[in-house]
Amino acid sequence: MTTTASSLTASVGIGGTNAPADVRIVQDLLNRAAHTSLAVDGVCGPDTRQAITDYQAGFLRNPDGRVDPGGQTLRRLEAAARDRAGPPRSDPTTAAGPADGLRLTQFPARGNGHYAYSSPDRQYGTDAMLQLLTSTTAALHRAGLEVGVGDISFQQGGTMPPHSTHRAGRHVDLRPLRTDNARGPVSIGDPRYSRESTRTLVETLLAQGSVRRILFNDAEITDVRHFPGHDNHLHIELSQ
Repeated sequence: MTTTASSLTASVGIGGTNAPADVRIVQDLLNRAAHTSLAVDGVCGPDTRQAITDYQAGFLRNPDGRVDPGGQTLRRLEAAARDRAGPPRSDPTTAAGPADGLRLTQFPARGNGHYAYSSPDRQYGTDAMLQLLTSTTAALHRAGLEVGVGDISFQQGGTMPPHSTHRAGRHVDLRPLRTDNARGPVSIGDPRYSRESTRTLVETLLAQGSVRRILFNDAEITDVRHFPGHDNHLHIELSQ
């Protein structure tokens, strides 16, 4: 689906017109830009409204849960969706599937220092990825913290919607940490977001020596790279 500002005819979300065609546009954008997994069904139900609010929490002090034609939320969604269209074909982490000889292992859904917020079939990684996650979450557990682990890859690799990466077990999404240590999503604009604990997470990941880059939009944390749509999760890419 190709989405432009002019293709949205009226507002979507809380208090919006919520025409089915417009709702489908916003649902598709959220899936591609914000790691949601909404049904693109044209129905602006509670999941869609909450996804809009959660996305806005990363850049608005008072999210209104609505996407307006030509508005800031729509512009950000479109920019993030374009940026997530896919890395260059020369990126070796995009080639994946049974023919590539992948040997991926499932990361445990529960353990000391972590919990899963993605389905088990989406949490297969390389040995290096599992080692990174095991070491990092164990270290966070010793500090009294718990990390939410999201999408990694399918068992046989390959395309994992809505991502353009996550094809070869070398990418993983992690939730930022919260001040209340509760399990659940949080964005950098949320008062429950803990910069101190999330900085500890970043430092622990980088100390493992296998991380190529971390995409996350808190400018107060060093050694992370800003990338549209990464206010509510850290995207970790391994070097090999």
